[in-house]
This record gives sequence, structure tokens and C-alpha cells, in this order.
Amino acid sequence: MRTCINRISHALIAGLVGGVSMLACAGAASALEFSRHPSDSASLNAIEARGRIEVGDTAALKAYIDTLPVKQATAIHLNSQGGSLDEGMTLGRFFYSAGIRTIVAGPNAVCNSACSTAFLGGRDVLTGKPWRAKGSTAQLGFHSFRFDWPNREYSAQDMSRAIARTQAMTLAMAEYMREVDASLEFLRARLRAPASGMNYMTNEQALSLGLYVIDDKSGEIIHPEFLDRHPYRW
Repeated sequence: MRTCINRISHALIAGLVGGVSMLACAGAASALEFSRHPSDSASLNAIEARGRIEVGDTAALKAYIDTLPVKQATAIHLNSQGGSLDEGMTLGRFFYSAGIRTIVAGPNAVCNSACSTAFLGGRDVLTGKPWRAKGSTAQLGFHSFRFDWPNREYSAQDMSRAIARTQAMTLAMAEYMREVDASLEFLRARLRAPASGMNYMTNEQALSLGLYVIDDKSGEIIHPEFLDRHPYRW
């Protein structure tokens, strides 16, 4: 009976969301790197951020922005497989408080895991409203919180701790969504995906949740209201 419980515990714990970080793929850059994006203009500071999200990236971004000229608005183009969930939320809060638009668009653009968490903090400094845009061919991916559990036997107490951590992280994420004015549907999108997989958002889903979609062929920015008028385009 104990062997059966241990096996079940391991299977459940291994599948539970309960980690304090989201792991990026091996071989990713050690931290985000910031540079000028080609869409930079006289009225817009356009920043490109590439690499793995690591603790300290928000401070590095603030330092980078301090070197830029003062312009009407700022946008950051994200391209990252993920990294630290805590830092992703810290970045998102900074985007929201500073009024920085978030964009995931362009050839091979991807924003997964902790990156998609940060992405949700995008806000327009001029209107004060959320401003987050996904390219029509870009990958915006969500997955459950992940924690690496060694392959060994686990007790009922271990499983209880895992469940408690899952609940704590879910509540923390829900609070973050509230802070950055993001729909809880984004949290549901995260929890629907297994920790080892990815739930990629479609253009229709993005529009329905208030995201802008950028047509990668024409460059046209499609507003969320478009879905109500043309429900079958996507």
C-alpha cells in the first residue's frame, strides 16, 4: 500500500504546479540584453529585449532607459523563452507603472513562460490603458509553474507542501494580474497547460482578451474590437 501511495505521490507532485521559477530552455542567454529596435522614432523609444529573464533584469532595463532621450512613448519588443517567474512579474509591474507598451512581433518572435508574464504588464503612457500587442505569427506561450522533483519516493506530507505552494503561487499570480489590469483568463491559460508543455495563444484568443494583434505581412495593428465586427477572419 505504501509503495502505491509513494508512486501516486510522485506522479501527482511531478505534475503539480508549485515552483517559484519558470525554466527556460538550455543554452539561452544568461540575461536579457537590451538594444535599439528598428521601429525607434522621434516620438518613440523602441527597445528590443532578448535572452533569458534573470533576477536583476528590471534594474538593468531601468539603467538602459536612463540613457535614452526623453520621448512621447516607450515600447519594448520581447523575445525570450522565459526564465525567472519572480523577475518576470517584477518586469511586468515596471512596464505597467512606467507606461511601457509590450510587443511580441517579427520573424521568429517568441515570448514564453516568464516572458509572457512580463508581457502582460504593458500599458500605454498616453491613455493609461493596457497596451500589449502580439504579432500574427509570433508565439506567445503560457505554461504552469514548474519545479524539478528528484525521482524518489515522496510522502503525503511532501504532497501537501506541493499543493500549498501551488495555491500560494496561484494566488500570487492572480494578485499580479490584478495589479497590471490583466484578465484572469491569462491565468487560466497558464494553468490549462502542463508544466512540461506550452499553451500558445491564437490571434483570436489574443483579441478576445484585449490584446492588439499586428499583421506581420502588412504591419496593420488590429484592435480588440475588430473581433466583434469580423468574428471569422482568424
